[in-house]
Amino acid sequence: MTKHLLDRVLSTVALAIIICAATQAGAATCASLAGLALDDTAITAAQSIPAGTYTAPDGEVFAGLPAFCRVAATLTPSSDSNIKVEVWLPSAGWNGKYEGTGNGGYAGTIIYTVLADGLQRGYAVANTDMGTAPATTLDGSRSSAIPRNGRIGATAPPM
Repeated sequence: MTKHLLDRVLSTVALAIIICAATQAGAATCASLAGLALDDTAITAAQSIPAGTYTAPDGEVFAGLPAFCRVAATLTPSSDSNIKVEVWLPSAGWNGKYEGTGNGGYAGTIIYTVLADGLQRGYAVANTDMGTAPATTLDGSRSSAIPRNGRIGATAPPM
């Protein structure tokens, strides 16, 4: 139940950002997404990234990427949650599809490789650390997505 609720929250945020950016009627620029107001969400970056080589926030370098809009956000569905999300939107050549990507184990980090792969194939793509940073995929000792009170948001049942 808890994972289902968290997946719904993350998907809703990612889709809201993508829809806002992709609609012609909104004529949103990448930079204007920084002001997007979503419940329990802070947009921490909205950057237009030129085509070519890009160095991700973790230091990983990707060559040959198309131009894109990088949107980063922090979700706080409860007072003690801290969930990071990245959404990469192609500046041109969008295939009209969204790809929600995952990581593995206990997550703990955003996987920029899968973002780059989806972007190169024309997808609007998102990834999240699931709020478990700095956990590794094999060690969930720091699972902050599950707050100490055992609840995510006001409507989640106790675990």
